[in-house]
Amino acid sequence: MAVNELWQGFLEQNPDIYYQGMIPKGTPGFADYWRRQSGNVWNQYQGALGQQVLGGGVPNMMFGDFLNQYPFAKYWSELSPASRGINMGALSPGLLWRM
Repeated sequence: MAVNELWQGFLEQNPDIYYQGMIPKGTPGFADYWRRQSGNVWNQYQGALGQQVLGGGVPNMMFGDFLNQYPFAKYWSELSPASRGINMGALSPGLLWRM
């Protein structure tokens, strides 16, 4: 997502606002899950900066660049149905034992 240069600094200085704005559209469960993951995603970003330094580079990746390449849908699809808020019991009938 291209950001107007005027607002880029504001968003980089307010990473939570940036993150919340970058959550892709989806089901309510998808959006709710990713809203709760902001701390985890921020930690992954910090880890990526650390990898840049440990690899001999300059830690110059902007948070927005990290978010633009973050695979929200891929990680969501790898979650178990229960983690995505799907009640599997509601999708299949219960087992009946007749004696």
